Amino acid sequence: MLAFIVTLRNGRRYTVQAEELRCTGCHLELVVAGPPASPNPRVVGLFDQNEVIAVVAREHLVSEEPSDVVPHAVSRADPIPF
Repeated sequence: MLAFIVTLRNGRRYTVQAEELRCTGCHLELVVAGPPASPNPRVVGLFDQNEVIAVVAREHLVSEEPSDVVPHAVSRADPIPF
């Protein structure tokens, strides 16, 4: 199991313990193995891929470097929220 740190565009950060990270085209799934009677994995985290800025496995993170916060810039591809 790894602890995945998921950072979203709105600034929220989640830490999810999972065995695997899968990209399904429009979503990121964090999954763990199911019970022995079920061969299918269980999804323990589901994020919209367009909202995710970064995903890091905590166990492989060496250090977090301090830096200035960059404000979110809206690009042409961004949907307008109103």
